[in-house]
Amino acid sequence: MTSERQPTPGFAREIELLWGLKEAPRRGPRPKLSREAIVDTAIALADAEGLEGVSMQRVAKELGYTTMSLYRHVDSKEDLLALMSDAAVKGMPVPEPRTDGDWRAGVEEWCRSAITIYRAHPWAVHIPLSGPPGGPYGLRWMEAGLRELVASGLRADEAIQTLMLLACTLRDALRIENDMRRTAAERGMSLEESTRMWAQSVRRVIDPREFPTISRVFEEGVFEEEPTETADPGPAEDIDFPVQRILDGIEAYVRDRKAGGDAP
Repeated sequence: MTSERQPTPGFAREIELLWGLKEAPRRGPRPKLSREAIVDTAIALADAEGLEGVSMQRVAKELGYTTMSLYRHVDSKEDLLALMSDAAVKGMPVPEPRTDGDWRAGVEEWCRSAITIYRAHPWAVHIPLSGPPGGPYGLRWMEAGLRELVASGLRADEAIQTLMLLACTLRDALRIENDMRRTAAERGMSLEESTRMWAQSVRRVIDPREFPTISRVFEEGVFEEEPTETADPGPAEDIDFPVQRILDGIEAYVRDRKAGGDAP
């Protein structure tokens, strides 16, 4: 018999990590360096410089410790990224259960809160996903979203699939927006200015007979919005449209099923 914790593979190991179950108990006084301090410092670096600014060596330097000191608390950079991803949700308002039965408003609030998180921590959308949330903060978000989708009348399996669709829509749209905004900033302009320049450049070279639909989009001035005066991106209007259409589909699907129709 041994009291040592045996290695745990796969998701079980990640969940142990995110819930703090992998930290072996230590005798003596509590060490000054903690996993929480490591994660908070890594998040601060990522907020300022992106994920490329995060390394075990850099975090150790910021904390005033050796790199090896960090490995006593976090096994690898992969583990650090998993901890950062879950901790990014900490402190952000998780939507409370609604008392008016308006599941759609609840999902909309959940989406807005998710956008707030991704806007506060743009790097979070670039961390590869290994599966559904496993940490305490991520699971609270999952609970809040599922609660409203189940209230809509969807079955549990349908609610899970829809939650994944919404999460991917938000994450991918904001990842693309972040990439485009960063590239525009490197060129010394706003995202709106960069988009307008792209449209003007493409419009000069395409033949409307070969690209009639794109030409029509240009003619309708879709890419001619004036640059905003504030650095705050504001409401995610481009994201709101697909989210609303997803919710329209849920309403129609549930309504048809309740009416005895053949919902797909």
